[in-house]
Amino acid sequence: MKTFEEVISGNVPSLAVFINSGETGDNEVNDVIEEIRSKFGERVNVLRVNGSYDHRLAHQYDIHTYPTYILLKEGEELMRESGKKSVAELSALIERAF
Repeated sequence: MKTFEEVISGNVPSLAVFINSGETGDNEVNDVIEEIRSKFGERVNVLRVNGSYDHRLAHQYDIHTYPTYILLKEGEELMRESGKKSVAELSALIERAF
């Protein structure tokens, strides 16, 4: 299994979704994540990061609000959005970045 850093360093774009386990609305965010995975398939890696457990990554990416979505390619941050987003909103952000 590849590490977070290995995945985001590749030439396939990665959407890192920082969540806080146990927050109200987690199921809603998880449903959106799964729909994005389905829609983009292998064109985008979708990574769920639980900020309440992975403090190192949450600190490294300066996460203060959950959920936070960060689109990365070759290790570089292309865009960042915080707050709940619909599948349509996230899809538009991903497509706009390319």
